Amino acid sequence: MTSNEMNDESNNPAKNTEQTSEAAVPRRPIAIGSQRDVANPDLVKKGSPPLPANDMTPTAATPTSPPTPVAAEPGRTTSAPVIRSSLGIGDDLESEIEAALAGSSLDDLLNRAETAVLELEPQSRVKVVVSRIENEHVFCTIKGHYEGILPVRSFKEPPQLGQMIEVLVKGQNEDDGLWELALPGAAVDSGDWDSLQVGDIVEARVTGSNVGGLEVSVNNLRGFIPASQIDRVRVETFGDYVNQKLVCLVQEINPARKKLVLSRRAILDREFEENRKEALSKIEVGQTYDGLVTRLMDFGAFVDIGGLEGLVHVSKISWSRIKHPKEVLQVGQKVKVKVDGINHETEKISLSHRDTVAHPWEDVETRFPVGAVVSGTVSRLAQFGAFVSLDTGIEGLIHISELAHHRVFAVKNIVKEGDRVEVKVLAVDRENQKISLSLKATQAPPEKKTEEKPEEETVEPRRAPIVTRTSNAPLKGGTSRSSGGDKFGLRW
Repeated sequence: MTSNEMNDESNNPAKNTEQTSEAAVPRRPIAIGSQRDVANPDLVKKGSPPLPANDMTPTAATPTSPPTPVAAEPGRTTSAPVIRSSLGIGDDLESEIEAALAGSSLDDLLNRAETAVLELEPQSRVKVVVSRIENEHVFCTIKGHYEGILPVRSFKEPPQLGQMIEVLVKGQNEDDGLWELALPGAAVDSGDWDSLQVGDIVEARVTGSNVGGLEVSVNNLRGFIPASQIDRVRVETFGDYVNQKLVCLVQEINPARKKLVLSRRAILDREFEENRKEALSKIEVGQTYDGLVTRLMDFGAFVDIGGLEGLVHVSKISWSRIKHPKEVLQVGQKVKVKVDGINHETEKISLSHRDTVAHPWEDVETRFPVGAVVSGTVSRLAQFGAFVSLDTGIEGLIHISELAHHRVFAVKNIVKEGDRVEVKVLAVDRENQKISLSLKATQAPPEKKTEEKPEEETVEPRRAPIVTRTSNAPLKGGTSRSSGGDKFGLRW
């Protein structure tokens, strides 16, 4: 190298600086937004703040020198310094980060995260969002940043992505960090006594039966379902449940005595109440529904209309008069009923069965015209006459004067309840629902008999008796003899 070349290199400090930097510092990517990107303006982020004055990015005008190594203290390891300018972090961004931290350190943030994890207590209920479904598992997002898992078989129908559901927190799996969840009302697995708690829902397999109920097995644990807890209705034959799997509620646990008591009725009652509330919100007064007769009482019949049980009063069962609902309805019979009223406070529903059929008096004048002779059954007796049932809900009255052509002293002397009679329609009053009938009008009047006059008896006049004297002695009495009146002051 000549002296001139050496002078040129010494007179160009920027060049010397670049050579020194390239030899001492490894090449790294150029930060977007630096002054080196001016040649490619597409790489410059809009709104990027200008580089600060102390930026260490080398330029042609500002010479750079390799960083001065820092001597490490004995027993302490050091790391290479991080150059903020190389990461594109300016003073403004740093101030925003400090404001977001609000003076908290990284340790504080970690402690807060651990505290947040502890908010998910076992046996608590939380709302989660379904994030994905893989094979037999449903993954859910809990509170935005936790993830839980529960089996697909817990659902009657697979859930939809993004659907929000309420789940029961069972615990956290330390191996994968997932929270184990359960759907309220779904069966859970039980392996030993410690895993069971009163109120848990388990799936039990019926292994046998006795006079008191069902013998079941929950995994390897033996349990018992009392007869009153098998179903919502009385169960007569327990053997029908053998080898069936039943979802039950744990009612009592006693590991020392190896006693496990379950209830299937509690699950059925819970489902019934849920269905009842849902159905009660949809039912409307005046609408007609299909129902099933569940019970018959003296005062009426109970009918189930899709999870709701309503009462049909005995007066609302039929248009005709009945004494007991069994005259028209039977348990298990499918009927149509109309909702008369709903009491939302007591959740009682009034139903009517007779209103689902046409009113029998609408065309009564056509069916039973005046002058027609129709047949009917004597339904009841009264002092003033007899009632005759012509059809369902239609009764007519035979007045006592229309029972016979002769005078009737007692109605029972002519007809009795249950007699089938032929009557003639005398009058029809559709508004007041009255029909006048006559029994004697269907019978021929009796023939009139001619009365014969009795023969006149001849009466002979009375004659004075003839007295014959048997003695000549003078007659006693007469005027010549004293009457004895003078004794009393009488002068006769």
